[in-house]
Amino acid sequence: MTTPNLHEAHKEYNRAQWALKTEEKKQKHRENCKNNYLKNHEANLQKQAEARQTEEYKAKMAEYRQSEAGKKSSRISNWKQWGVISDDYDALYTKWKETTHCEECTIEMVEGNEGKHKKTVDHDHNTGKVRNIVCNSCNVKRGNADRGVVKQTDADYNLNRKYKRWADNFPKEKWALKKAFIAISQF
Repeated sequence: MTTPNLHEAHKEYNRAQWALKTEEKKQKHRENCKNNYLKNHEANLQKQAEARQTEEYKAKMAEYRQSEAGKKSSRISNWKQWGVISDDYDALYTKWKETTHCEECTIEMVEGNEGKHKKTVDHDHNTGKVRNIVCNSCNVKRGNADRGVVKQTDADYNLNRKYKRWADNFPKEKWALKKAFIAISQF
């Protein structure tokens, strides 16, 4: 009767030894991979950089950028760089692609990167969440409203530019003196 218990204990011992050896092998493998990576990383980066300089690669990438997948990838990448946050960028791209009229002023929008009626994704700059697809003109108005920017008259704009130029051209000490002369000359 003691033999089965001894047999089970022996099996358990063998399993533990095997698990220990397996963990040691895994750790050794990890160390080898890490060392190999550190040793060859710079060389691999150099090979990849050289591969990107070939005419064949450049032609392939130019073709990809003109494809629908390339345009989509580029657009989504730009949105991410600008701080647009979305749960589903594919759905957002589809909505952006299908939207033809501004959701704010209902004007017909154009695709591309030029014009005041180009399509833009309006998002809250504080949270990054998308609000809707609007024309560039409405997007700028909303952005200014979010930041509390008040539209200036042309006269105010030119006057502010004039003071800005003076401030840029004169060091702070001279600027105080210049302001005093301006105040005196207005009397």
